[in-house]
Amino acid sequence: MTDRQITQGSSWPESLALSLTESKPPDIFSVQSNSEHGIPEFCYSVLGEPLGLGQMSGGDTLRLIRHWPHKLYLITDGTPLPEIESRHAGLITDISDGYCKLCLAGERSLAFLDQYCLLGLKQKIILTTRTAKTMLGHYPVIIWWDDEAELSLLIERSLSQSFRDYLSVLAQRSCIE
Repeated sequence: MTDRQITQGSSWPESLALSLTESKPPDIFSVQSNSEHGIPEFCYSVLGEPLGLGQMSGGDTLRLIRHWPHKLYLITDGTPLPEIESRHAGLITDISDGYCKLCLAGERSLAFLDQYCLLGLKQKIILTTRTAKTMLGHYPVIIWWDDEAELSLLIERSLSQSFRDYLSVLAQRSCIE
């Protein structure tokens, strides 16, 4: 699947200057610690440095996002994983089929989502780390960005269609206000 424009020809107002696309399915892996090996140890073996709670590291080809004490997400664009030490291989589970990655693009993307997130995206710590795990309405979502005009959103696949519909309603509401 290639990237698919969701907002084109939909009820998203053009004046909002935002577009929502569904990205080709990335490879998403959950890395969970066990009694023998922890997340800090895994991060150090992959990155050569620790990764704290609420932080992310990497780029489009390989990204690690940590919002939990004993778990992190490793997201790739389909490129092979880096060499993982055998002692850490058992910590990794492929969860790609359970998630959908959306991209919200436009100069006002961050400001638009900030209006509706329980966790304010404009907080200094969030702007510094460029990632957040929050609720958007009643939808749990992980948001990250390298550029504030292009946000990546990770949502459970089973919720993705109603989440898109919800964002469409919010977009219409934003143009009225």
